[in-house]
Amino acid sequence: MKKGSKLWFIFPDIHFPEHDETALTCALQAHTKLKPNFSLFLGDVLDCGLFSAHKKRTIEENVILDYETIELNPTRNLLDQVQKNTKEHTHFLGGNHEERIERWATNGGQIEQSLFSLLDPAKTLSRTEAGIKRTKFTFYPYTKNDGGHAHVRLAKDLVAVHGWSFAKHAAQIHLEKSRSQSVVFGHTHRHQVASSRDPWSGKIIKAFNPGTLSRLQPIYMVGGTPTDWSHGFAIVYVGKESWTEYCITINNGYCVLPDGTEIKV
Repeated sequence: MKKGSKLWFIFPDIHFPEHDETALTCALQAHTKLKPNFSLFLGDVLDCGLFSAHKKRTIEENVILDYETIELNPTRNLLDQVQKNTKEHTHFLGGNHEERIERWATNGGQIEQSLFSLLDPAKTLSRTEAGIKRTKFTFYPYTKNDGGHAHVRLAKDLVAVHGWSFAKHAAQIHLEKSRSQSVVFGHTHRHQVASSRDPWSGKIIKAFNPGTLSRLQPIYMVGGTPTDWSHGFAIVYVGKESWTEYCITINNGYCVLPDGTEIKV
């Protein structure tokens, strides 16, 4: 890092317990080496399958598993590790899967709504597994009551959101919806980039997605159409007047960082 520059490390969707252990380990090794100023989770780190309104397709999915054991605690452990190697602050955008818990509570009865205060990811992830308040950490709920869009600003013209579209050409759609700001997003699990140049100012506007750290063919899609998902993460160097992004692809536990260092699991 050069004086005046900041480094962001961006984790896309993970979906505990539907994560890919090799891909996640590779990303964490890169994170440990880089020791960024800021770490950012784009959401859907928790799958929250227990709270899903979707019907199960397999017997394995229907086995009752403990949410705290297979989702919450691994996420807390991940945050502990990430924060240890983050110099300044960790940001966590809630995704539509974390929001499943609030939807479950809202659509349930008085018991479910009473339990929400105990299950709310904004609270459970803001504490360590030991119940200690997590410092230098901010959780941004997926749904904002003020009508705004949950986001994290990385630079004056670059924001991060969980995702506004799951369409095939989601990057182009994000580019069009964002209009004046570049945007990094998750949600689709596909590495995509779309860009445009303002003919008047010459400014380049981008929309990019680094991929996912979840399984590429999750259990609920086994036997179905093969996905076009890919493993990866992103890093963004932010200077005083500009920024540069790198979407790092992970192939079978290998990736190469911008300085040429190869990470292998």
